[in-house]
Amino acid sequence: MASSRKLVTSHASGRKAIVHIQQLSGGNVTQGFTDSGTWTDVPGLSNVPVTFRTWSPYERAMAGQDFQGVGSRAYMRWRRGTNIRSNMRLVYGNHIYRITEASNYDEANTDIVLYLEEWQPTGTTR
Repeated sequence: MASSRKLVTSHASGRKAIVHIQQLSGGNVTQGFTDSGTWTDVPGLSNVPVTFRTWSPYERAMAGQDFQGVGSRAYMRWRRGTNIRSNMRLVYGNHIYRITEASNYDEANTDIVLYLEEWQPTGTTR
């Protein structure tokens, strides 16, 4: 693995990471909880470079009103034909995030902003 493709385990703004976007197969997600099924990588989204960015206090307050529980956001390059939904999750390293919302900011087709709620913090039992 090239050094530029290594996983990053920091939340500092501007940090890049290679992540996996997964969807639930054979089960349902209801209010953030799965009832059964297996999480599998979405085809074409198994090694996606994203950039984690921090919030200003105002941005955090506004995001909290729109999406309860959101603590992080990640930016990925826009891809034609990519359909990321709020019932998917983002995995990198030992972090698991629920995708609360995916936004094509200003419909500009440059970046997709993923609003994330951390499901599995570092160091906890799965």
